[in-house]
Amino acid sequence: MGKVILSCSGSGGTGKTTFAVNISAAAAKQGLSVLLLDLNMGRRNADIYLGMEDRILFDLGDVVSGLCRLDKAIISHDLCPGLSLLSCPQYREIEGISAGHVNALYRTLRSRFDLVVVDCPVSVTGILRVFASGADAALMLTVPDFSAVRNAEALCEKLEEIGIKEIYYAINRIDRQYTDSNNVPGINFITRSINAPLVGMVSEDPLIHIANNSGIPVAFADGSDIARRFADIASRITA
Repeated sequence: MGKVILSCSGSGGTGKTTFAVNISAAAAKQGLSVLLLDLNMGRRNADIYLGMEDRILFDLGDVVSGLCRLDKAIISHDLCPGLSLLSCPQYREIEGISAGHVNALYRTLRSRFDLVVVDCPVSVTGILRVFASGADAALMLTVPDFSAVRNAEALCEKLEEIGIKEIYYAINRIDRQYTDSNNVPGINFITRSINAPLVGMVSEDPLIHIANNSGIPVAFADGSDIARRFADIASRITA
């Protein structure tokens, strides 16, 4: 049986979707069969970051409504065997989706994939409870920003309340020019604030922005430091 891991954040702008895409790509490169499930209803971007936006004919909304079978909505990545994508609707939410629907979906996907990475919407409220239902673990994203760290603390508490037993976090968009000063929270402050294991840190890097816009995940850049960091994080959360 596979493992369902949420990629989540209590704040916008943390790079949550970028992490979901690159963790999925890195795990697939390590030999796992991986599905990236985009649940950013109405604001999906994972298809763009994977270069698959022109290949989506059906999405999760079509599956829930009965318009198509699940197999029709899951598409495989051309460049990376073992990596697949299941998108949500681009311009609307899925009406009536419940924790029961999500739980049943996760059970089905676990039987077919080694790893399911769920790109959740930014939230610490009710919709998070729906999408966390039946998940095995969560990877929280934060950045060196006092409000983002506070929101990560709140998100960690909410995930524990929901019943997620494996909770990790990663720090993204680190710029040593600022984090080594007192103007933004430093690494020591962040690690003292968030009550979960730290599984990795990723620096601010223009290569990530370029990769997202080119549709080729930076995790595919063999030999680069940034690809190695995503590979290490993927190994830690799937062990």
